[in-house]
Amino acid sequence: MRIPVRVPPWPRPPACLHAGRRVFLALLAWLALAPAGAESYIARPIYSEPASGLQLPPGCEVDPSWRSPIANAELEIWIAVCAGEPRVWLLRRQVIEVLSARQSRLRYEVLDERDFAQDVAGDTLSVQCTGPRDETGFVVHGARWRADGKQLRLKSAQGVLRADARTARLTAADASEVDCTRFPEREAMMKRLQQTRN
Repeated sequence: MRIPVRVPPWPRPPACLHAGRRVFLALLAWLALAPAGAESYIARPIYSEPASGLQLPPGCEVDPSWRSPIANAELEIWIAVCAGEPRVWLLRRQVIEVLSARQSRLRYEVLDERDFAQDVAGDTLSVQCTGPRDETGFVVHGARWRADGKQLRLKSAQGVLRADARTARLTAADASEVDCTRFPEREAMMKRLQQTRN
């Protein structure tokens, strides 16, 4: 004779586990769709050695004309291309060791960054700009240029970022505040010099 065995029903997991599982799966899906070049470089140190030059993160490049020091501050604004994606970096510059009157070991730290995947570094994304009183630390994106002799002057821009030295952050600025001029021949010469050193 068979005695029926009654198995109690499996307890249902609490609703919070279902919600947590949904969040976890959504995060995995987002990571799978995120572009490979979406890595953040904030707080990443970058070193500059007189003998070997600028030690950029793997897959990143910065042309000389894509860098602009900020007056009266130990800050610089750079356009970097990492994994083919242009981005704007605000960096703090620090002298590690003075080797001679002309040479020092430097350390840069990325304080803030913005991605501009739709732009072209050095062209539609440029640091060749000054503010109302010749201040530096401005970058235009979505820029269009007009020829003016051997120069290119800013015709229009989708937007402007300004390096705020007080907060060490990139902030939006008014396009009417900036004057931007590019010198293609000088840019090409600086690029050739960098390639020669490398």
